[in-house]
Amino acid sequence: MKYTQKLRISFKDIGLFFLITLLISSCGFHLRGDIVLPSLYERVYIVDKGESGIGRSLSLALKRVGSEIVSDTKSATAVVTVLSDGTQRRALNVGGNQIREYELQLDILFVVQDQTGQQLAEPEKVTILRNFQNDPNNVLGKDNEEDIIRQEMIQPAIIQVLRRMKAIADNDAN
Repeated sequence: MKYTQKLRISFKDIGLFFLITLLISSCGFHLRGDIVLPSLYERVYIVDKGESGIGRSLSLALKRVGSEIVSDTKSATAVVTVLSDGTQRRALNVGGNQIREYELQLDILFVVQDQTGQQLAEPEKVTILRNFQNDPNNVLGKDNEEDIIRQEMIQPAIIQVLRRMKAIADNDAN
């Protein structure tokens, strides 16, 4: 026996759909989308004191959201200094005499100054954590996997940095 069911959509269903859509949009609900930075970040000078070149990734991200990266502090509306960045690896799960799981941690410490050189907030720290399984029989493959995971951790960290920068500017405006 085959069961077939016809899809019946009434005007009542369509009206209900539009009503729910209208209610959700009118209450201020929205998905996280592109980050829109305030005018403080119109022209940004980046100082990278870190070890892994996070400043370059931050520079590219700022360009994507509409900021101009400048080469001197005099023409900058804001100065973002990456004070430090680095990754650490910790053993999470040890079985017998072998490590079965590792945790990678990426930390970025940064500070924001306005065009007068005034620090707008205390230094902010962004931390990203990732776990990965260790296979002692495939050491070369796991080293490559660890390198890939380290690179993949940079993007969410940069997004968090941009969100914190926006929050710093919003707090400064108030």
